[in-house]
Amino acid sequence: MDAAVRAQVKCPVLVGVDGSTHNASAVAWAAAEAWSSPDKPPLVLVHGSEGPEESSSIGRAILERALADVARQAPGLDVVTEVRHGGVQAALRSAATTWSAPCPAPVPALLVLGRRGHGPSRRVRLGMTARRLVHEAGPAVVVVPEVWAPGTTPVDAPVVVDVGEDEQEGMRTLGVAMDRAAREGRRVLAVLVWSAAPPLDPPDRPIGEVWADHADRAERALETFLRPWRQAYPEVVLDGVTTDRHAVAALLDHAEGAELLVVPRGDRGCAVVEYAEGPVAVV
Repeated sequence: MDAAVRAQVKCPVLVGVDGSTHNASAVAWAAAEAWSSPDKPPLVLVHGSEGPEESSSIGRAILERALADVARQAPGLDVVTEVRHGGVQAALRSAATTWSAPCPAPVPALLVLGRRGHGPSRRVRLGMTARRLVHEAGPAVVVVPEVWAPGTTPVDAPVVVDVGEDEQEGMRTLGVAMDRAAREGRRVLAVLVWSAAPPLDPPDRPIGEVWADHADRAERALETFLRPWRQAYPEVVLDGVTTDRHAVAALLDHAEGAELLVVPRGDRGCAVVEYAEGPVAVV
């Protein structure tokens, strides 16, 4: 990237482009994200090449088609195209690192990708590139399923966030959700999934009573956790819900129709990404 260009970049939106039909929704979501941002950041279309340098012409052709789609969707948007070699995952990680350099800390460049690409099996819902990028340590990503289309998100759709089982995870995911909701004028629904460890000895109270105590404790813990966020973001409606259901099923149900679902990185986040019907941010 040219130094003069980097000096002008604040926090761009990057999207992996592989030319597949499954990838079109990711490009459209990334374009809409850049277009709707107040500071109009550039959109960076990145093609990661597995082959030798000679395949750059193929990558450039794929990027040109994506560029034409973006121009129709968001005319006048500042768009940059890049072909990077060394494998798809490495290319996207490298692009995210490079473009994040001029961003104001601690905000990185946003990396967007489709849920699957050219994989031969239709039964595979989550491609290898997405699986690795959402599961392994690396840049925060937004994974967009192929069923998403511009203009289909209701204006009152909330941002749903998994506050996780770890307080640090919850701080990170809720921070992303609250910033987005404040920018978009949306409400936030924070989901806390709890579980009760089985006792070593049979309880001396009815199991229903014991379960109710755990549920009450989870509700009070969530309210305590959310209180300072409501004070910090008075313009955002922040609701909370606790559940003892299976975490992945609960998050998918609560995120139905959401503008975005924000989850922490890990096995749970990876499973949610595989089955979500809307965009999922893994942070």
